[in-house]
Amino acid sequence: MLNYTFDIGGTGIKCIVFENDKEIKEYHVDTKSNPDQMGKTKLIEVLEKISEILNNEKQEFNLAIAVPGPVDPYKRKILAESSMCEVNINLEEYFSRFKNMKKFILHNDAKAAAYGEFLERKKTLKIENMAHLTIGTAIGCGLIINERIFDGKNFRAGEVGKMRSNIYGNDGFTVTLDTGLGTLLFKHQYFTKCETKLTGFELFEKYNNKDPLCVQLVDEWISQLSKFIINLDFCLDLDLITLGGAISSNNQFVSMLNEAISKNKSFEWEGRKFDTNEEIENKFEISLLKNKAACYGGLGLLKIN
Repeated sequence: MLNYTFDIGGTGIKCIVFENDKEIKEYHVDTKSNPDQMGKTKLIEVLEKISEILNNEKQEFNLAIAVPGPVDPYKRKILAESSMCEVNINLEEYFSRFKNMKKFILHNDAKAAAYGEFLERKKTLKIENMAHLTIGTAIGCGLIINERIFDGKNFRAGEVGKMRSNIYGNDGFTVTLDTGLGTLLFKHQYFTKCETKLTGFELFEKYNNKDPLCVQLVDEWISQLSKFIINLDFCLDLDLITLGGAISSNNQFVSMLNEAISKNKSFEWEGRKFDTNEEIENKFEISLLKNKAACYGGLGLLKIN
């Protein structure tokens, strides 16, 4: 049986097709014609892109879709807008047109990524509780508690990007502004008044060339991300915290983040030293599956549903 797994991102769709647990095809489809475009994408436009791929399939297949924002996986319904808008579409009815589709599941992208990474780690580690962070346009988080995806009462568990933050001493900001790579690039564009925003690669290139603004923004970003990771484990006392997304393949970023975690796990205030988390360095690792984690999570969820 073929398993089509889709991971819907802020600007594109990743698809991996599995057969007998092996990757046989991979696709990437842009959902925005302009990479600097900030507006939301209509859900129907995403569904049409997915349909273009599925229309070519003649064999029977299962379908897993991972999307941003809160999702009811039992009713297969997107509960709120995120990077996508106009989400009130009956997805089961929409995909019923594919008569060769045998099974359909829908889940939040960060939770699917967490489950994919958890299954990969379970091959070599004895773990029950973990968090998986995805750094992209914003920040995503999936929680695995007692070896299962933790959804929460209203399916909002793990929506860490919407938590309040006051990094600049002002009210109304969220953790996404502190820790998302996309928001970091938009901040640079805002401060420089550039018509186009930098790529992550260009940002680090400017950082290494000692561009003052890039040095300030990147150092601040790494510091806030490290503190968030420390706080997350201090609250939940997990077996493991992993971090994925395209930026996790940047060795310089990984080195800087590990250094910041070591630096910020302890601090002094009025002559007193506070050791918030001595174990965090041994609990934090970069994702093994990188930006494929959500697709592998979709594959794992198809097996148990």
